[in-house]
Amino acid sequence: MRATGVGARAAIPTPMLALLLFGWLASSAWLRPLALPDEGRYVGVAYEMLSSGDWLVPTLDGLPYFHKPPLFYWLTAASLALFGINEFAARLPSLLAATGSALTVFWFMRRWTGGAPARLTLLILATTPFFFGGAQFANLDMLVAALIGCTVLTAADAVLAAEEGRPRRQTLLAAYALAALAVLAKGLIGVAIPVLVVGTWLVCTGRPAMMLRLVSAPGAALFALIVVPWFALIAHRYPLFLHYFFVHHHFERYTSGDFNGRQPFWFYLPVLAGFTLPWFVFLPRALRPIRPASAPEDAVAGRVVALMWSWLIATLLFFSIPQSKLIGYVLVAVPPMAVLCAHGLGQYAGAGIDLRRWTARLAALAVGICAVVLTGTTYYERHNVRQLLVGIRPLLGAGDRIIALHGYPFSLPFYLRLGAPLGVVEDWDRPQLLRKDNWRKELSEAAAFADPALAHAILLTPAQLARQLACAHDHALFLIADERLAAGYPEVARLPRVASLGRYGVWQSRPVGTVAAAAACGT
Repeated sequence: MRATGVGARAAIPTPMLALLLFGWLASSAWLRPLALPDEGRYVGVAYEMLSSGDWLVPTLDGLPYFHKPPLFYWLTAASLALFGINEFAARLPSLLAATGSALTVFWFMRRWTGGAPARLTLLILATTPFFFGGAQFANLDMLVAALIGCTVLTAADAVLAAEEGRPRRQTLLAAYALAALAVLAKGLIGVAIPVLVVGTWLVCTGRPAMMLRLVSAPGAALFALIVVPWFALIAHRYPLFLHYFFVHHHFERYTSGDFNGRQPFWFYLPVLAGFTLPWFVFLPRALRPIRPASAPEDAVAGRVVALMWSWLIATLLFFSIPQSKLIGYVLVAVPPMAVLCAHGLGQYAGAGIDLRRWTARLAALAVGICAVVLTGTTYYERHNVRQLLVGIRPLLGAGDRIIALHGYPFSLPFYLRLGAPLGVVEDWDRPQLLRKDNWRKELSEAAAFADPALAHAILLTPAQLARQLACAHDHALFLIADERLAAGYPEVARLPRVASLGRYGVWQSRPVGTVAAAAACGT
């Protein structure tokens, strides 16, 4: 990797490049229904925020939901308000985050290594299956990865600019603002990972004193201005929030093995290798050192490569330490991997290889892999509840209630356009059911922050279900459940089934509508 002139122009104007990049990433974002549980969960919370008009407190089925901060919900709710209740609008924040992340990488590389390495890096990043898939997935992973990555790059730009005596105030303030947004997207990792990456880079390259140049009082004030208000308002309304959010969902999740996704330490190595093919094969070649710096641009290029190795290794180690590992966590490692793979591929220049032709072939192969993954995912979702729920939506009347039996299809409010919480039937009094990190535990923990009467009306026991069916004298009830679980309820078996798809079924209870029934229920 060698600089070809700071500020070298790309062959395609940046606005057109941005449009092409977004078009590629968004080309199939509308094809799939919301995947369960992740997309349904986070988009469902955003939909509730939009439908309730409460943009302060995120809710899951009407219950305060504080697993994550609100930035993703705000962006998604705004997108749904502007572009309608559909899958593309739900995925638009992730698409924009991916586009912004890739363009920031391109900007940084063009500024410090030249146009050719920047364009090759952008091509690799955009066609990496992991990045392409993450851009089309409506959860927090891409947004958080993009904000953390942009924080790292703007902070590194401030360091490199300071070393050359250039103005750095704007990019340094941008780094603080982006870190603050990352905290509002996911929590403390929004600032912890950039500090870890940039600190590792400066220490390993013998420049630890440069860390002091990144300390900025205006930046800290801007950070606090962005971060503090929401956390302070929620902590004032819910006194237990700070302990629940920072202790339980940060330190305990990082140090405990009681959460989802328990995997061995080396888990992310095959994940990153497999999900970034075919480009990953060039990563080992990036280990070859840059020739001795005979010009200033060579020294800068060497520092950029060192930054990317620090970024890649530090993030992999950070997320490998806890037992709980989810694939999306390491999306943040994909941009430095793309830069290093571009550097490794560029090592073949001048070695009797038509680099442009081989790059085109590899890009075509990468696009083909993206298409295969997309096709497989779409086929996997063929029995998604979307088709089932869209089919029963015309049957719903004002005041009708939906009850989920021993399950919670997170996308149900989104597809049914519900404005009120649904009931969820489970044996909520059995503590062992709430020990596993799943939808039951999420709803139970959310109920602890809610008004007890509201929680009692939403989290139903099997006994309450029988009463709900007997007392529905002025409205209909719709029950959605796995057909095997519904078979254990005689009162459900007697109801007409109005829809079914795959393992799911929907049963409808007509209003009783008699004076005797109302009297028997005490109404």
